[in-house]
Amino acid sequence: MTVSVSLPPELVDQTIDHLWDDDKTLQACSLTCRAWVPSSRLHLFRTIRVRNADDCRSLNVLIDTSPIIARCIRKLTVSADYRGVGADDRGLEDDAWVNATVLFLHKLKRVHTLALSRVRWNSLTPETRHAFTSVFQTVSTLLLFEVRFYASADVLCFLSTFPELCELYFHGVSWAHESHNPLPSQRYLEDGQPKPSGAEQMQLSYLFLDPRSSPTLVTEWLLNHPVEQRLRTIQLCWREMEDVKALGDLLQASGSALERLQIEFPEGLSEQVLIRNQLSISNNTNLRSLHFGGLDVSAASSRAFVSDQLFPWLAVMLGQVRSSLLHEVVFELELPDVPDLQAFDWVQMDEVLAKEAFRGLTVRFYVNCTERDRGQVLIDEVKAAIEDRLPGFKEHGLLRVSCI
Repeated sequence: MTVSVSLPPELVDQTIDHLWDDDKTLQACSLTCRAWVPSSRLHLFRTIRVRNADDCRSLNVLIDTSPIIARCIRKLTVSADYRGVGADDRGLEDDAWVNATVLFLHKLKRVHTLALSRVRWNSLTPETRHAFTSVFQTVSTLLLFEVRFYASADVLCFLSTFPELCELYFHGVSWAHESHNPLPSQRYLEDGQPKPSGAEQMQLSYLFLDPRSSPTLVTEWLLNHPVEQRLRTIQLCWREMEDVKALGDLLQASGSALERLQIEFPEGLSEQVLIRNQLSISNNTNLRSLHFGGLDVSAASSRAFVSDQLFPWLAVMLGQVRSSLLHEVVFELELPDVPDLQAFDWVQMDEVLAKEAFRGLTVRFYVNCTERDRGQVLIDEVKAAIEDRLPGFKEHGLLRVSCI
């Protein structure tokens, strides 16, 4: 006698959901029975990466054979590579094949995450750029890695074609020419196509800027946006520290919407920037997390500046906090050995953190020691040294020290 067991569909879906990152098992599930195909296919084709013309042709054939697959694709990565050596010693983009994406781009209607890597946007054909704009309409998360543009105005025009954009990651984005007026009122794209309706309503909630991208251009673009800012997270390494006014204005414009701020200070930060002190977080009244990186005293040339100028400046910034929701402050330190901790003004920092307003606060130190020969002994010494230097804060806050 044959016994047939039927599982509830929701139980099957939940089980397959747990296999989201196991392609081999998902393929086996899709071949088990017809009822298991939709859930298995959803995970198998959720994330797609194309790296050459063959990938483009294969994906197009697959979608033509089974059109339902196009509805499963939610994360799309178009990743070119380098060949040879260019004038800047990082190679020449091998991105001519990206024009082959025109075969399938118009068929993708549900992409919410788009990543472009090592692509020269203005070198693509007008047809390809126009096909991309159809995908842009549903994208909420955009990652740009070493994408090149012709001019700074082209960058802003490109960003303005994402009506649903919420998260922007800017890694090594560059352009060859500075536009005379990079923030004009543009009604058309660079290929003559009209801007998609609704682009003016885009509002970011997450912004990441790495040290190889120009934060000034992006922040000025945001500040010129006609709608109120609602950035909840700002994470950046401010390359153009000689002019921090744009960042200061962005923090002020973000106001109570900003919840998390992470700043990594680059080498070469001048004393004049600190003296002008154009950064203030007093307007960010719902701030929940502050993260400071780039505190590097491993080099003798930067030790005096970090200890005498930068570290005290951070204490001033903490003194500006007006948020009752702040629950975490993080410091990333680079130092050779335990005695180098003496370079920081711990007395001033302890006075600020020991204030009643910071009761219950968690302060985390991530310390990277270059001298690691002493292993666990060094780690214990670092932890003890920092704890001894913040006695006031330890009475009413939580201190965590990790060596990385």
